[in-house]
Amino acid sequence: MSLQADLEAILTGFCGEDAGRSVALRAPGLADLSVRGAEPRPAASVVKIALAMAAVRAGAEGRLDLDEQVPVAAFSKTRYVSILAAFDPARTLSLREVCRLALITSDNPLAVYLQARVGLDAVNALLAEVCGPACRMDAGFSEAELGPAGRVNILTADAALDLLGAVRADPAYADLLKALDHNLRNTRIPALLPDDVWIAHKTGSLNGVVNDVGVVRGQGVEFTVAFLTDGQPDAARTSNAIADCSLKLFERLVRAA
Repeated sequence: MSLQADLEAILTGFCGEDAGRSVALRAPGLADLSVRGAEPRPAASVVKIALAMAAVRAGAEGRLDLDEQVPVAAFSKTRYVSILAAFDPARTLSLREVCRLALITSDNPLAVYLQARVGLDAVNALLAEVCGPACRMDAGFSEAELGPAGRVNILTADAALDLLGAVRADPAYADLLKALDHNLRNTRIPALLPDDVWIAHKTGSLNGVVNDVGVVRGQGVEFTVAFLTDGQPDAARTSNAIADCSLKLFERLVRAA
């Protein structure tokens, strides 16, 4: 079998007969591959990439000062785990640091603050430009918007490849790519990959939703992969399937390098 056929078989193996699974792959020198790649799925926290991009764009256009200092006390409270618990209330963070930390830790209060400063219209304008009109962010990450309400935020696996491609292509987003490289939630795509491989990725989770999108670079290969799912009865099992598929893709591309 050809490399293209082998990769397609790996993607098909991940999805199987599960209509709730989508996956898309992009690698240099190969045609894009996907299974159910155009299917709209709940984005969950993956959409925080677009939110941070919109903040950086607002900074470049003079609508935000990314060096502005924000007191930690200004961020909303949450009953969930938050990186903000590490800081004294009088401590300040620049908006640039807020963007980085929102991706590195997927912290909801940081995302809530960014949304208030940037606005959903700006995020959706960016999504329409980069990903197409099917992709939307219509809810934020406040306590009231978590859970079922958050399902209105939509991406497709194919569009997620374009979103990550835009982060990589524009030097203005270099900070965001570095933040994704240092994601602290290292399950799913990175779980089985070698320690010397860089994975710039963003996870997303809701009830039944187990997502991860990322760029894998190392040992002479690179590829971008997007896993978006819905209706998953066992999140741990789906996470393990994402890890297994990522390893198979990596090993096959290494053999071809």
